[in-house]
Amino acid sequence: MSNKVPPLIDPSLSLKGESARRFLIFLDQMASWEKSNKLRQRSLKESDLKSREASAKILCGNLIQFWKRDPKGTFGILRSKTWYANNRVELGPYVTQKSMIGFLEFLIERNLVEKVSDGRKHPDAKQGIPTQIRAKQGLIDFFEQGKMSPFDVENTYPQIVLKSDKQSGKEIIAYQETDSTQAMDSRVTNINQTLLNHWADLEIPHSDFIALQDKGIHLQETLYRRRKLHRVFNNGTFEDGGRFYGGWWQSIPSRLRPFITINGKPTVELDYSTMHPRMLYAHIGMECPEDPYNVGFNSDRRDLVKKAFNAMINASGRIQPFNNPENGPVFDEDEIGMSWNKFLDHIKSYHPKLKDLFGTGIGLKFQRIDSDIAEATMLHFTRRNIPILPVHDSFIMHHGYEDELRNVMAKEFEKKVGTSIPIKIERMTSEQKAVQREHDAERGLYVNYNPNDEFHELTNDFDIIFDTDHEYGEYEKRLSLFWANRDSSSESLR
Repeated sequence: MSNKVPPLIDPSLSLKGESARRFLIFLDQMASWEKSNKLRQRSLKESDLKSREASAKILCGNLIQFWKRDPKGTFGILRSKTWYANNRVELGPYVTQKSMIGFLEFLIERNLVEKVSDGRKHPDAKQGIPTQIRAKQGLIDFFEQGKMSPFDVENTYPQIVLKSDKQSGKEIIAYQETDSTQAMDSRVTNINQTLLNHWADLEIPHSDFIALQDKGIHLQETLYRRRKLHRVFNNGTFEDGGRFYGGWWQSIPSRLRPFITINGKPTVELDYSTMHPRMLYAHIGMECPEDPYNVGFNSDRRDLVKKAFNAMINASGRIQPFNNPENGPVFDEDEIGMSWNKFLDHIKSYHPKLKDLFGTGIGLKFQRIDSDIAEATMLHFTRRNIPILPVHDSFIMHHGYEDELRNVMAKEFEKKVGTSIPIKIERMTSEQKAVQREHDAERGLYVNYNPNDEFHELTNDFDIIFDTDHEYGEYEKRLSLFWANRDSSSESLR
């Protein structure tokens, strides 16, 4: 039996397309149910109708998505008005506790949702243990009768997110819109529109997709709904942070990134080398060492040093030892041969000119700079409808653009920082190349095409009929489904 705590309702999930149209039937049925049971004495105001519709979209989106993940699994829904107030930015202006719980009670009464357990208070928890619910087969059948598409469940996360400082819990906070934030939001919209015009996927066997679920990576759903980006700023100011988050490709193990494809074609990843150390040294007007992460340890410790170095410039105050292997390299005192504090002091000793900057949180200021560099780099390509996938200080795109991407990255860094920086290519290992050749052979893929072809145009240029009865069949089906969905969406707009 699993000891994992069931997840809460995701306020960013919502419905669109045919599923969004079908759930409106529920709202009509709910109005009739209220009238027949004399639960409402007057007609709903326009604001009440908007509240009910927005709440129902989120609740139905979660019920569908969690059911697809595990029909027997549950998720929590809170009845506390405080939770709705604290999550107002994500929920939007219309969703309320009254409209959400009211629609839930209607679905439970119609035997479309099961309430597995009631919510209850917990003496040691900041908030109560939420009511656990899950969809019943009848609800899923209702939506599937309307030809429900995996594209119908989407994330509606705000494109510009401002979070409070660590002491305040890093909560999402509201901000006053300005010309600057509106212009920033417009640029993110342009980037996202290009991403939605194309299909990024992971060319791995379907069995590997299933295996990733055990690590909490549900790619079968996030490939469809986490295709857009948003910028996150920190400490209640637009001067700190600003990095792009939200893309599914950012949450997969780095070993899988070489297998990312765009529109079914291979990609390349280019990475800024030692980005923040070079920013730090440029900040104090000094030249950065060739490899600032080489502090006397063996090369296999470099990633650990890099992680610690960046933690020391991003954090204010003490840094806890790294002990979670899911978050990268861990610190082992016996293996390193010194305590955690001595390990940090050892790194600092190799950078005496930076001693006054460690522990100040200055790294968040540099994150604002590197996120502006990322934005400029992406906009260079998205203006031509060419998709580019950011992973903080690296970018993934079709390999035919390797040289242009390298030049743009170098130019934008020098423009913002005033110095040059090495840019490295993240190449496949020999083992990964062998796996990719095996993939291509099994799929019957013709790979000797001209990389300078106008592959980024919105045309389905596949002239090969693939046999999908193999381990990569689901990969081919997703690509075909994207083209069909995009074509039908384009047709509906004409």
